[in-house]
Amino acid sequence: MKHPYRIFLLAIGLLSLAGVAQAQTRADFPGKLIRLIVPFAPGGSTDILARILSRSMYAQSGQAMVVENVAGAGGNIGANLVAKAQPDGHTIEIGSMTTHAMNGSLYKQLPFDPMKDFDTVAMLAYVVNVIAVHPSLPVKNFPELLAYIRANPGKVAYSSGGIGTHNHLTLALLAKSANLDILHVPYKGGGPAVTALLQGEAQMFAGGASLLLPHAKAGKVKLIAVTEATRSALLPDVPSVAETLPGFEVTNWYGVWAPRGLPPAVRNSLNEEINRVATLPDVAQRFSELGMVRTSMTPAQLTTLLQKDNAQWTATIKALAIPAE
Repeated sequence: MKHPYRIFLLAIGLLSLAGVAQAQTRADFPGKLIRLIVPFAPGGSTDILARILSRSMYAQSGQAMVVENVAGAGGNIGANLVAKAQPDGHTIEIGSMTTHAMNGSLYKQLPFDPMKDFDTVAMLAYVVNVIAVHPSLPVKNFPELLAYIRANPGKVAYSSGGIGTHNHLTLALLAKSANLDILHVPYKGGGPAVTALLQGEAQMFAGGASLLLPHAKAGKVKLIAVTEATRSALLPDVPSVAETLPGFEVTNWYGVWAPRGLPPAVRNSLNEEINRVATLPDVAQRFSELGMVRTSMTPAQLTTLLQKDNAQWTATIKALAIPAE
């Protein structure tokens, strides 16, 4: 039997070696180009965020970060690419909460598990989610909107980026919560859905403030309510739905994921670097201009939030009887 003191020294030595190995892993990262996968087409909010981050991340390392758009199937093609990549931190995904908290309930056969095949890396920001209406609709506020819809059942249409998208589910949940008869008209993407609203093909739309603010300033749409629990500091004059329908809340946020099995040191390095870049004055300004509220979280905190939203939306999608594709 080894002397207890020798065992103690051996244990200390092993712990020291582990610490050195972790430090070396962190110091050596990134060791090559980082691929930041955007699972949506260029030009959207996710793509804009990716390009903002990529310009400043790990600039001192001499390693580039390249944004790759891998669009299709509601973000699932790009997410699958990341799920199957080496978990070394050099292939990561930037996506919205919908990619991981919702898609598992919206698609019958995925080649990956949106919750189990990824490690959370960092929270980027909450999106101010707004309900907007076409100016032709004779309403000035959210209570008037509800009254008008109830007086005209089945005559008010809302556009969305497709069945199961965040803007679809937001207004489907509103219809169920407030017992409204409104018509859903799905389009192939958020851009065409906003265009339909601007042209009067649809009278309602729910989406990120980044999509709607320019049109609101131009008088082409009216911002009626935000769907978060309280008013947003970015839109203090726009009431929340919950002021009229207590308990109603729909949020959306953007985050970064990596393949499951990411070394803790690399995961922490990515988290800290993303948080550092997001606080740079020019980056913070761009976030604000995009209608996003910057929020910092550890990977563990983000995992907890993701699990909460996944449970909520799994139940909501089932209650709304949204058919899985």
